[in-house]
Amino acid sequence: MKRAPIGLCGRAGLRIMAAALVLAADAGMADEEPGAPNGALTGEYRHSAAAHAGKIRRSVATISAREAGLSIAWQEDEGNLFGGIGLRIDSVFGAAYTEALNGAFRGSGVLAYRIQDGTLEGLRLPAGSGQIVEETLQGSPALEGRYEITRSLAADGTTYHSGHVEIEHRGDTYQMTWFTPERSFEGVGLRIGDVLVAGYAKGFAPGLVAYCIDGDVLTGISTYGHSGTIGADRLLRAGTDGSDASAQPSDYCRAAIDTWNPSLVH
Repeated sequence: MKRAPIGLCGRAGLRIMAAALVLAADAGMADEEPGAPNGALTGEYRHSAAAHAGKIRRSVATISAREAGLSIAWQEDEGNLFGGIGLRIDSVFGAAYTEALNGAFRGSGVLAYRIQDGTLEGLRLPAGSGQIVEETLQGSPALEGRYEITRSLAADGTTYHSGHVEIEHRGDTYQMTWFTPERSFEGVGLRIGDVLVAGYAKGFAPGLVAYCIDGDVLTGISTYGHSGTIGADRLLRAGTDGSDASAQPSDYCRAAIDTWNPSLVH
């Protein structure tokens, strides 16, 4: 995990990660079917993240059910604790996180949207509730600028938020500010394929990870706050044999990440 922005990007970073943590593969598509239940992700994982100068940060990550969403906790080999909450949409899992002595998430929530031209349609999981909010934003197909919150429906059928969101594309990240209707939250988004995940908080942008799901392997990217930089990130389910040299992220997941995160490629 990151307490501050990490700067290792590029294909070299992915090679380092592959050498440090060999990944399971699928010939061409992610193993998990879109819409698979959250329970398929729960369990303990070995976690590795690329850091400065090729250093690999390692931890044990545990994903648990959290009513309609998921929670995730990391304990680094060095002893640091992180806590987060997450959402799954199709074959993408996103989680917002913060460092905390007790592993609890100190941010405000996490979102996951399907990108359909200028429409962002998806789900919000507020930190203070385990209930999902259905949400739709309307704006530019460029995934930048002002997006109106056209639908924000809580589980009890009431309107959760109204207002708009400002999105700024910075590096491979999407810096986001919510006005509901006054300036309310800051956050950051990451894109994998046609899914945008985002974490938000009051007065700061939390850490964020976004993974493409290959069965017992989650291959992804991470960022922290407003840094605008990303790093390679991996979860491998405990008990999974990662010793097979042919084990790599699926072509589907590799393309879903690389297409929208060029700093990992160049």
